[in-house]
Amino acid sequence: MYRSAIIFFISCFSYLGCSPLPCKPPSYYAPDPSAPVTAHEVRVPTKKGHLLAGTLTIPSHFPSPHPAVVLITGSHPQDRDMVGQRTEPVNRYRPFKQMAETLSRRGVAVLRMDDRGYGCSEGDDINEATIPERADDIQAGLAFLQDRKEIDAHRLGLVGISEGANIGLLIAASDPSIQALVTMAGSASTGKEILEWQVRYDTARIEGITEEARGQILVQRMQDVEDWIAEGRTSRWRRSFVEYNPLQTASDVLCPVLILHGDRDANVPVEHAHLLANAMRTSGNTDVTVKVLPDYNHLFLKDADGRFTNKRYLKLLRHTNQLSEEILTIVADWVSSRLEP
Repeated sequence: MYRSAIIFFISCFSYLGCSPLPCKPPSYYAPDPSAPVTAHEVRVPTKKGHLLAGTLTIPSHFPSPHPAVVLITGSHPQDRDMVGQRTEPVNRYRPFKQMAETLSRRGVAVLRMDDRGYGCSEGDDINEATIPERADDIQAGLAFLQDRKEIDAHRLGLVGISEGANIGLLIAASDPSIQALVTMAGSASTGKEILEWQVRYDTARIEGITEEARGQILVQRMQDVEDWIAEGRTSRWRRSFVEYNPLQTASDVLCPVLILHGDRDANVPVEHAHLLANAMRTSGNTDVTVKVLPDYNHLFLKDADGRFTNKRYLKLLRHTNQLSEEILTIVADWVSSRLEP
């Protein structure tokens, strides 16, 4: 019983993102009619030859060309709003829609895209894409923006959450066009170490079992990971996740960076925010801001507990399913200031 609970905890790492995502019409992603924002349904060509469907929001009350950012989803299939499941109440939480409209109200254009193979996007299953291949899709989005006359190609940024934060690091470390990077709940160790920490975190909160039993769960779970990889029984994405170390990449990031992390994050240790910042600062980056947010979980929802279990998160999402004004303001203030002319 305990082991099956832990497997669910990790496999649905990106907040219950475990069901197919439908292709929704452009009207579903349209901004509030009263917002001074225009939205365009777009198709972004990738170097693999597939088209990624997305929404580009453009400020209508600021002169063009506009600065722009690309939003990057976390692990497992999600649509452009960062929705990972079609069912209630999970589909009520659409943080990237909120973020896009907030940033565009502040003069920043925003591109958000359905993950490859999901929603309205073409391509193979994203579960079979490595982290560098996912980065290629985001770089295709950047290239798309650079070809738009409404966009200032010299003022581009990235906002990524969870694995999306790690992808942002990977791109910013090698692409000089990136002038601002926001990482939300990014990790500073290999995925294997993250999985081990998640199991320790969760088993520490299971009542009625001994320390010996907790240790056995940890040993068995990590042995499962080793076996899946050695025997080729895991996806290309999971193998990439287990091996990739974003801390090594962080030391090469020299653009301005905002690092956000909730102190109730049960998926990635909050200490990783400071590890990433220290790696950047040690390498000479002088514009790194860290904000640890009290009582926020991995989804950046208010949550004094933070534990990731199916029942608890479903209950939480029934009534807490909006990014707070606090987080939206932090991101919008920082991004607009760093991408000013």
